[in-house]
Amino acid sequence: MTAPATPRILHLVDRVTGGVPVAVRTYVANSPAGVEHVIAAPFAEGQPAPVWAGTTATLVAWDTTSALSAMRDLRRILLARQYHVVHAHSSFPGVYARLLNTARRTRLVYTPHCFAFLRADVARPVRGIYRFIEKVLRGRATIVAACGPGERAEALRIGVPPDRVLVVPNVASVSAGPSDSRGPRAPGAPVRVGMLGRDAPQKDPAFFRARVAELRAALPVPVEAWWIGDGSDVDPAVHVTGWLTPVEVAARLRALDLYLHTAAWEGFPIAILDAHAMGLPVLARAIPALPGLPPELTIAGGRGRFLDAVRAGALATWSVENHAAWAAYLGARTPGAQREALARAWDVRVGR
Repeated sequence: MTAPATPRILHLVDRVTGGVPVAVRTYVANSPAGVEHVIAAPFAEGQPAPVWAGTTATLVAWDTTSALSAMRDLRRILLARQYHVVHAHSSFPGVYARLLNTARRTRLVYTPHCFAFLRADVARPVRGIYRFIEKVLRGRATIVAACGPGERAEALRIGVPPDRVLVVPNVASVSAGPSDSRGPRAPGAPVRVGMLGRDAPQKDPAFFRARVAELRAALPVPVEAWWIGDGSDVDPAVHVTGWLTPVEVAARLRALDLYLHTAAWEGFPIAILDAHAMGLPVLARAIPALPGLPPELTIAGGRGRFLDAVRAGALATWSVENHAAWAAYLGARTPGAQREALARAWDVRVGR
């Protein structure tokens, strides 16, 4: 097969929930002009998952029910067409792609979206195995395209050469419109706090519930808690929305007074970027994915200031200060910055 005249990128995505497919959607939307995108991902009943609705990429079914089936089916996908770049998203696709690309004939880009050896829901020996595999395969990717500075640091720690690591910054997946300005909060009104993500160990819903309970015990006004995403509804103290479209996610975020990010591990959380894009104040758990996070922006360090602001009727002022501090911390996480980084990772020209 001859190489395609138009750069064609194959994205390998082994899940259709959580932040990984959301990140891939932004990569497609913000990529350099003139690039063709193909996404290999699991289908349900012969159809692409709802998360891909509206994307301009071509969707192909990838059987990831087991490691063996994923490898076998990926080989079929790779033989069917020629690709300028294979971009593997998350740890397991990264392993499959690097094992199959032994001859290094195709440019291989790997974004861990949080290395598997950082997971806290598996035993320490299993994490050790994950780390060992990453070290063994560290030279098989052309570029490790980390989604944040913490992920870049982890790649360097396992021995990936610095000239083969770059950061493709995650960007918000929602944006505020003209009608999204937040009105003043009525005195005595409930304080609405929320978390965006799957009900999964990574997002740590138990930690979220515990922090909500602390706020309820400390505040003189009611506290409403919203879990924005799929999850269990067995806890009456938390409202669970179920899966939402991006427009619905934006609307639910807009209704909050505080975004509380409780994930125990991440690559770089798009949920924080989405909350920030909607103008929300944010307090986040201090995790390696957020290196150098100022203490006042952490849940532990910023909780007291938030409580004081609510009690004093000064939540609006505190929210503006918090949002400004996050803007300084996040820096230029813009579509343009992501486009330029993708062009470097994929070795294509920036056409727009």
